Amino acid sequence: MSQRITIDEDSRGAQFATLRDLLARYCGVYLDDSREQTLHNAVSRRAAMRGQSVHDYTMYLVAPEGRDEVQAFAELLLNHETVFFRNRAHMAALGQTILPDLHRRLPPGAPIRIWSAGCATGEEAYSIAITAMEVLGSSSSRPIEIVGSDLSEAALTRARAGVYRGRSLGNLTETQRGRFFTPGDTDSLVVNDALRRVVRFERRNLLDPFPPALMGVQIIFCQNVTIYFQLETCRALMGRFYETIAEGGVLFLGFSETLWNIFNRFRWREISGAYVYYKDSQAAQPPPTGPLLARPSALPAPPPRVRAAPPVPCISDIEIAERGRVLIDRGKTDAALDLLRAAPLRGEGAPQILALAARAHANRGDLDLAAAEARRALDLDPLTTEAHLLIGMIYARQGQPVEAIRQLERARYLDTTAPLISFHLAECYRQISRREAALREYRNTIQKLAGYPPDMLIDGVAVEWLAETCRRYVVALSAGA
Repeated sequence: MSQRITIDEDSRGAQFATLRDLLARYCGVYLDDSREQTLHNAVSRRAAMRGQSVHDYTMYLVAPEGRDEVQAFAELLLNHETVFFRNRAHMAALGQTILPDLHRRLPPGAPIRIWSAGCATGEEAYSIAITAMEVLGSSSSRPIEIVGSDLSEAALTRARAGVYRGRSLGNLTETQRGRFFTPGDTDSLVVNDALRRVVRFERRNLLDPFPPALMGVQIIFCQNVTIYFQLETCRALMGRFYETIAEGGVLFLGFSETLWNIFNRFRWREISGAYVYYKDSQAAQPPPTGPLLARPSALPAPPPRVRAAPPVPCISDIEIAERGRVLIDRGKTDAALDLLRAAPLRGEGAPQILALAARAHANRGDLDLAAAEARRALDLDPLTTEAHLLIGMIYARQGQPVEAIRQLERARYLDTTAPLISFHLAECYRQISRREAALREYRNTIQKLAGYPPDMLIDGVAVEWLAETCRRYVVALSAGA
């Protein structure tokens, strides 16, 4: 950020690329082209607040003296929405297996140290504390130290205040509400002193060096953060997590943040129905699924290994992807996500599963996460048809038909038989008045739908309705409408 950059005030595309790369260098978050309008809205808002033109504000951001302003600018673009117990499977693994295992094997009085990296407004850090207290008791002789960190000072202010309401509280049980919170104003709940004593919050940019105080933590949560990073940024952060975490320590990532073919030093296994990563620097190959065991260099020696039970037969990731696609086509988005999240994302089907999850999230309106998941699927396999289709659909939904066509044409090249690709291509061609191309794709869609039952659903839409829509547009476009 030491070099001044000249920007043509009329070049919106160049401005977007400059600010996108600036943000990625600063905090890792990379905005793809579908977020262009979001970024320009943030620029306009901050420029107006400072009484500057958009051009002058952009020039200030990229100048060395503008680093503090980059922080304020980034805060407008980061998503801080979260809820208590967002990932129930992970909290179950933490409470049922990992914490009891650590408590049993750590020396008396040694603390269990946990880092919630990217904690947003604090719900994750407090959820971890609740789980620990439920397992170990509020007055346990085993100290619990939880650090919640985030880039956003505004989010951390809310975390320290500990006042929550509405959707954020939806996953809490009545027992948890009564034990760990006190009533606040206007239907809010306030975290009690027992939780506050074990959680502290600090502002931290994950691209900056980690402080010595974090070295040797046994557990790191970093969920739905790296999915917005470019691949090399993610890989570098995983390397730093690996060096920071204790031998045998556990890393929790979000479902979409697979390390398959990205970073192979962490091992993985299923614990209490959740897939987690862990550090075992002495293992040549990942050990079989089983109780979490730490290496003696960091934690006491584990109990003798017992003979593992025969593995339970399970469906392949390819089969999971196919079942997920059927559920999405039938409009059963939540059921599809539940199924896809149960996959370990460790095999050749991982890109397809990620792309399908992206499609499901798009159907729920979470376009930012959907785009990030689709991009990550393409990082793993550039030939993932579903990902190109999904990104094209997102561009189309955001009023960028030209960009949508580029992605959809790539999808069609990979799969010439899919009616949904032809339909969305037809829609985009029609929007930019390419009448002949639109006519061709509407007719292609009708032809491809001919082999489907009329009442079959594709992405929640009946085949007959889709075909009839195409027929109406063929008539209208043929008549020159």
